[in-house]
Amino acid sequence: MTWRDRIDPELRGSFRGVAFYVERADGTAGRRWLVHEYPRRDIPYTEDMGRRAKQWRLSLFVAGDDYDLERDALIKALDAPGAATLVHPYLGTFSAVASDVSFSESTREGGSCTFEVTFTESGRQLEPGTSVDTQREVGLAAELLEELGISDFLERWSIEGLTGWSLESIERDLASVVDGLTDFVGDISEQITDVIRFPANIAGIVLGGYNRIRNAVMRPINALNLYSGKSVLSSSDQGGSGRLRLAPGTPARAVRMLREAGTAGDSVAIPPADTPENTQRAGNIVAANQLNGRLAATTAARVVAETDWLSRQDAEAAGQDALALIDHELQTAEPISDAVYNALVALRAALSTDLRTRALAMPNLTEYTPQATLPAVVIAHRLYGDATRADEICVRNNVRHPGALRGGMALEVLSE
Repeated sequence: MTWRDRIDPELRGSFRGVAFYVERADGTAGRRWLVHEYPRRDIPYTEDMGRRAKQWRLSLFVAGDDYDLERDALIKALDAPGAATLVHPYLGTFSAVASDVSFSESTREGGSCTFEVTFTESGRQLEPGTSVDTQREVGLAAELLEELGISDFLERWSIEGLTGWSLESIERDLASVVDGLTDFVGDISEQITDVIRFPANIAGIVLGGYNRIRNAVMRPINALNLYSGKSVLSSSDQGGSGRLRLAPGTPARAVRMLREAGTAGDSVAIPPADTPENTQRAGNIVAANQLNGRLAATTAARVVAETDWLSRQDAEAAGQDALALIDHELQTAEPISDAVYNALVALRAALSTDLRTRALAMPNLTEYTPQATLPAVVIAHRLYGDATRADEICVRNNVRHPGALRGGMALEVLSE
């Protein structure tokens, strides 16, 4: 097979499907070089700036009884915007633009029109890759809901004119609403009743309790212990500033704790609105319960978004609890302002997107049972070809002695 067999025997080409004959074809290729020449140096430096755009200069023509119609069609194709397919009779097919066009025809040589056209490869537009920071979007949505939730509480909380037993009843109600949070962070009811006349302080104490759970589970010093359920905070610590009654353990467990604390106020009985005092008391219970649930929801969403999950199952389990807590706040029978409702919807959407985006890229959990007692480093090397992942296996399975993982004991490991 020779070159004559590899080209069109009639030397025909086309552009945008309009055919023509080629009389001569020239082209340019090569690379772009930037030459740096320095004073008092004999040797220059040439910097490679990449490949040059390929160009093809074609001398082509249309001829025949209908040459004028073919000429007009070709001019229209060459004038049209955008790249199109160029069929080059010698080189093949390219995506190109007609960057320089001239044509001529004469009376003496009637029945033909000659073109000189420079075609340049169109290439493709390379734009910087972009992606949405889904974790940041959750944080922004949580911040907005937190702000609106506190503002809504401040507008609705009131003990104006209440004294005696009515005030004591509200103190008890408020302590009951945050009882679920108290189970985990220690007794904050006394702090709250001390500031019962100042709703901003009430909101601050409740938010501070939830932030203590979040800070404990997200603290970098706890990173190796999170998946084993351990914590630097002792389970015997009782309340107090910065101390938790119960250690949150894993991020997934922390979110379950938040869900429990955020919904605990549902069991508080709302008195019938048969007197002005009871009406005011009922309104305060609802306002406090909604504040508690909303702050728990924002904290749970933040924990889910801020955690670099090791497995898809862990992420999905925590995400389901956080989304259920948000849904609980959306589906409450008590009225919700449009602004707070929209903020809850936005937080749910942002959290769902973050889970969908990040969880899909995570490995699944599976089980591995060693047949003999082996060191964790050996098991890690067998599973992953990477002995440095031994700590991961030990932490996830709460292994006491990394040097001897008992044979026959099923281990929870990542699938990859």
